[in-house]
Amino acid sequence: MTWILDERRRRRSTDRSTALRYQLEHTLDRGRLEAVVLADSAGLVVAAAGDPLMCQELGALAPLVHRAAHRVPLPPLLRGAELAVRPMRLYGQELFLATVGGGVSRDALLCHSVRSLERILAAN
Repeated sequence: MTWILDERRRRRSTDRSTALRYQLEHTLDRGRLEAVVLADSAGLVVAAAGDPLMCQELGALAPLVHRAAHRVPLPPLLRGAELAVRPMRLYGQELFLATVGGGVSRDALLCHSVRSLERILAAN
């Protein structure tokens, strides 16, 4: 009897930056998002998928949106957009997964994406 393993991931990489980009591209496509970004606590983009200018703005705003008690004024590219920011912590470093767009299943998709990103970042 021959076993054929069906790989669930279509693309994979041992390079951490490439693996992060592949994960975010998968999240972008699956969630029908306009942009998805992994940013650090200073608002610097670690990895992104989507329009590069929108990703830069989203990365810069992610920590502010997460910490703000009130609504943060949005730059032109993000005005009127539906933003979601999910914090994650790895080795004491605070990171943010931020998205533009999405529908009803976005929250479940982002939870799955956070776990995948943590796995990639924790890999040696």
